[in-house]
Amino acid sequence: MTRFAYLLPLIAGAGWGCTGLFVRTLDDAGFDNITITVSRVAVMLLLIVAAMLVYDRSLFRIAKGDLPLLAVIGINGLVLMNICYNISITSLSMSLASILLCTAPVFVIIIGRILFGEKITVTRVACMLGALLGCVLLSGIVESGELKWSVLGLAMGVASSLTNAVYVITLKEATDVRKIHPLTIQFYTTVIGLVVMLPFTDFGVIGEFVAERPVWASLFLLAHASVASLLPNLLYAIAFLYIDSSVGSILASGAEPTAAMLVGLLVYHEVPTVFGIIGMVIVIISMIVLSKTDAKTTS
Repeated sequence: MTRFAYLLPLIAGAGWGCTGLFVRTLDDAGFDNITITVSRVAVMLLLIVAAMLVYDRSLFRIAKGDLPLLAVIGINGLVLMNICYNISITSLSMSLASILLCTAPVFVIIIGRILFGEKITVTRVACMLGALLGCVLLSGIVESGELKWSVLGLAMGVASSLTNAVYVITLKEATDVRKIHPLTIQFYTTVIGLVVMLPFTDFGVIGEFVAERPVWASLFLLAHASVASLLPNLLYAIAFLYIDSSVGSILASGAEPTAAMLVGLLVYHEVPTVFGIIGMVIVIISMIVLSKTDAKTTS
């Protein structure tokens, strides 16, 4: 199971990498960033509740002492990270914003060492740097040379990376240390995140989107919630039962932009550049090396 667990962050990252496929459609329909997130998370909550009712209703019970941790995961992972990243995108060139987000494993490695005593090995650091280099090439910043920036944008870009790292670390604490079931984690963090975002949601545009093509829109929102949130979040949480948070973060951060590039190629016919292809190869090699080497040292 430990060897198989290395695939879970890769699958999770690939799922998050498909987010753009759904976001572009919803953005064209007039959804703002908060409304896009709420439309996805609300449907995910319904799926989680259905799964818990069928699988094990006792999963709704939770120790009071765990609520603050779950609140941090929900508010940080669903709200703050999205807000910081969205602000960085509007204040920086998109390529620079994505690169800053991809630095999250740096924080995870340091915090993971302090809190969980996770090893900082040469292989982990080398693969992290390889994945980061690959993400830089995938971002397209080398070809375009775009460096639109501002102090606020840089601050929010770093904040998006740091909040991503905090999400990873708190998720590791909830799953591996406190042994909270992944479904329970997803239920409470989703509820808490939704409560914070609902006042800022444009329900009118959601209603118009569904009313125009009810069946298609409902299936679209269901796919968005399943592919871009529920399955990746659950697999990511399960992975931390078997592997270190730093390893999971590196694998997911590399898989996400790679999947996004492939989606762009297959769906939108966005032909990658030579640097983009090189970046994808570097990311894939880094992930393979990390998975195989780390699995041998921990087995």
